[in-house]
Amino acid sequence: MRAVRGAETRDMSRTIECAGHPRDMGFAQGRALAEAIRAEVARAGLATRRSRWPSLRPLVAGPLRGGGGGRELFRHFAHQAERLEGLAQAAELPLDSVVALQLRTRGASASAFFVRESRPVVGFRSLELACPWLVPALAGVNAAGLAVVAEWPARGEESGRDPRYADAPPLLLVQDCLARFENVVGALDWCGKRPVEGELVLRFLDASGAGARVVVAGRERRVERIEAVNGDDEPVLDGAFADPARSGSSCRVQLEPRARRLRCEGLALAAGVVSFEDVLPPHDEARSE
Repeated sequence: MRAVRGAETRDMSRTIECAGHPRDMGFAQGRALAEAIRAEVARAGLATRRSRWPSLRPLVAGPLRGGGGGRELFRHFAHQAERLEGLAQAAELPLDSVVALQLRTRGASASAFFVRESRPVVGFRSLELACPWLVPALAGVNAAGLAVVAEWPARGEESGRDPRYADAPPLLLVQDCLARFENVVGALDWCGKRPVEGELVLRFLDASGAGARVVVAGRERRVERIEAVNGDDEPVLDGAFADPARSGSSCRVQLEPRARRLRCEGLALAAGVVSFEDVLPPHDEARSE
């Protein structure tokens, strides 16, 4: 991996590697970003004290995991649920508080964004733009050449998720697709079958140049095909995430599925706003079986 800021090489402390089984991956993220995660939990007015006594009661009768979107997250997105447990443990936070943040998908200051390399024991490696307290990525490209960017409808990032939604949030589809699929066809099939509910647009592009948009509105899904990129031109998928803390500012991401490359601009680091790119290894070296 290399970083670029003009001719300078920057500190890659905002790039975090999460490798291993799901719980290990969550633990790595929680340990590295515990301060930011705990600050967001406190800002949201959620409990910050972790119980010393394990209990299964929240799984059947708790307000978050006993019903609604929290229960559906654990039922239908088991790997991400395990990753979430590791994150909460490493950050020394109640699991329910971290679950609540997954269900309250909202915008964040660009200073909170970081680049994550996910290296699951089973599944494709991927480079992702992520948020410290969220398990699913906001955007990413995997080693097989599939790229995805999540976009919220107008005011979606600010208004958050409707508390009446009973299924898991659709942002979880981003991580599942990066880990599982080589192309747009497989990702679209998965997005059409997973029980999610919310307001989100997912844009996909693969190394062949095929692209599509999945519009999630409540429990409904609408697929819009995008004309394929032909020839020798590198297919590129762009995305931008507004920074509520800085008017007119955003974190921009550019994904190149054929080159398996991720570029970011606007990450607010201690050294200032920088740009950098990370590149995954060849496909045949990047998936564990």
